[in-house]
Amino acid sequence: MNITSFEFALFFAVILPLNWILRRFAGPYRLFLLVASYVFYASFNAKFLLILLVFSFLTWFFAVVFAETSDIRFRRFCLILYVAFSLGMLVFFKYYEMLYISADWVFRVFSAGNPVPLLDVIMPIGISFFTFQGMSYAIDVYRDPTKVERSLVEVFCFISFFPTILSGPILRAGNFLPQLKKARIERVDFTRAFYLLTRGLLKKIIISSYLSEHIVRTTFGAPEGFSSAAVLVGVLSYAAQIYCDFSGYSDLAQGVALLMGFDVPDNFNSPYSSRSLRDFWRRWHITFSLWLRDYLYISLGGNRKGRVRKYLNLVATMALGGLWHGAAYNFLIWGFIHGFGLVANHLVVEFRAARAAVREAKGLAPATGGFGAAVWSGACWLTTFSYVCVAWVFFGAEDAGKAVDVLSRVVALDPTGAGFRPTCLILVVVVVAMQLANLTGKDTFRKGFEWLPFPLQGAALGLVAACILKLGPDGVLPFIYFQF
Repeated sequence: MNITSFEFALFFAVILPLNWILRRFAGPYRLFLLVASYVFYASFNAKFLLILLVFSFLTWFFAVVFAETSDIRFRRFCLILYVAFSLGMLVFFKYYEMLYISADWVFRVFSAGNPVPLLDVIMPIGISFFTFQGMSYAIDVYRDPTKVERSLVEVFCFISFFPTILSGPILRAGNFLPQLKKARIERVDFTRAFYLLTRGLLKKIIISSYLSEHIVRTTFGAPEGFSSAAVLVGVLSYAAQIYCDFSGYSDLAQGVALLMGFDVPDNFNSPYSSRSLRDFWRRWHITFSLWLRDYLYISLGGNRKGRVRKYLNLVATMALGGLWHGAAYNFLIWGFIHGFGLVANHLVVEFRAARAAVREAKGLAPATGGFGAAVWSGACWLTTFSYVCVAWVFFGAEDAGKAVDVLSRVVALDPTGAGFRPTCLILVVVVVAMQLANLTGKDTFRKGFEWLPFPLQGAALGLVAACILKLGPDGVLPFIYFQF
C-alpha cells in the first residue's frame, strides 16, 4: 500500500474521519491508531508484523526495567542486552547475505569450507526506521527514568505510527507521546497539510520519477554508452532525484500526520544550499543526523576526549551511518567519504578561527564582507555540492565498481556516446536554484488555498493530485528509502 497509491487514498479516506471521531476517547483511540498502523504495515507483508510486535514489546519492557531498577550494573547489563537484541535483529535481516559472502571469502582464502549456512532472508520493510525509533526511546529512558511511558499500547503506537514507519522522519517519544495523549486539538493547519501533500507528490511523481526514467537508471547502469557530459548530468540528476524522492516522502508523511493532528518534525531544509558539509548534515535527513549525534557520536565520546578522538568518532559515526543504509560496501564507502569530509571541514574551520585570532591579537580588523567574502561563499557552496554529488554516486550505483565506472566516464571528457535530454538538466537547475533562493512556494500556495472553505480545499487537493498522477509515468517506482 504505497503512500502514493489509490489503495492508500481509500485507506486514508476511512481512517481520517474515524481518527477525529475517536480522538476524545483515549482507550479506543489508541487501539484504533494501533490497528490502523498494523493494517498499513501488514499490507506489505503480514509476516513482518510478528517482528514489529516482538521488538515493540521488548522496547516497552526494557524501558520499564530501566525506570524501575536502581542497581546501576543491572541497568547497564539490561541496556547491553536490549541494544544487542535490537542491533542483532537489524544485522540479521539487513546484513546476513553480506556477512555470508564476506565469511565465504575468508574461508576460501584459508582453503576451508564455510560453516555458515546460506539462508534466504527477507528484510522487513522499514526495519531500520522503527528500530532506531524504538532504541531512541529506550535509551532516553535509560538516561532519564522519568521519561518512561508505562502504557504498552502507547509505546506500540509510537513505534508503528503508519505515516512514518516506512521511511521516517524518525520520531522521538518525547515529542510524539504528548501529542498522542491530547484529547482535543485546538486547530489543524489544513492548508499546510495540503501544501505538504501537493509538494510531496510533485517531487516524487513528476521530478524524481522523470529523472530516474530518462537519465539516472541508464547512465548509472551502462555509463560506457553515454558521453561524459551525459553521465555528468546523470550524476547531478541523481542528486536531485534522491532529494525529491526522500524529501517527497517526508512531505507526504508530514502532511498525512498533520491531517490526523500530529506534528511530525521536518527532515529536510534546503540541503543543497549548504556552504559546508557540516551544514549539509544539519539540513539533510535531519532526524537521522540528530539520532547519529545523540546516540552514536556522543556515546563514542563525541568531542570530549581530544581532537584526534573527535575525528575518529566522526569517521566511525558516518561510516556506520553509511552501513545503516544497506548491506553493501558502496554504502560503507559513502559513509567514509562523508566522515573524512567532515574531518576536513572541521580542520578548515579550526584553521580559519586560529587565523582570525592571530589577526585580532595583532589589532587587525576581521576579514568580513566585500567581494572576497562573496567569492569564498560561492567556492564553499560549489565545493560542498560537488563533494556531495560525487559521494552520491557510490550511494546510487549498483556497487562500488560501477560507481568507479560512472566517475571514470565523467572525468574521461569523451564526447562520444549517447547524449541527454535538456529537460533533465533544467529540472536539476530548478531543484538546486529553488533551494539556493529559499523558494518554497508555501506563501503562494497558502494565498491560493486559504480562502477556500475546507470541503473545497479537499476537492482542490484531489484535483491537483489527480493531475500530478496523470503527468507522472506509468508504474511509479517505490521510494528509494523503502529498501533501507
